[in-house]
Amino acid sequence: MSSIKIAIIGLGYVGLPLAVEFAKKYPVVGFDINQNRVDELQRGHDATLEIESEHLKSVLCEHNPISAGNGHGLYVSSDSSDLADANYYIVLRKLGFQQRCIILCL
Repeated sequence: MSSIKIAIIGLGYVGLPLAVEFAKKYPVVGFDINQNRVDELQRGHDATLEIESEHLKSVLCEHNPISAGNGHGLYVSSDSSDLADANYYIVLRKLGFQQRCIILCL
């Protein structure tokens, strides 16, 4: 189980809570194309109010835990190169009123 490295693509109202929960046990990179969203999450604030600041801050990492190869935690980024070393990819995309989730295991 220690080889699980998770990338969650899309940090909206479904992706962020999922990333936070996985980050309690595994190294996780949360990716979003919206740099403003990434910046607010890096400061420990979730504008969607799905995750309380204290809860988010408790799992945030300053450096990519997947690349570092140790421990667990959540690193948020808008740089797709940060996803390279993950071996599980969860892609979340809102399409109209429906949320879609695709899980890819490499």
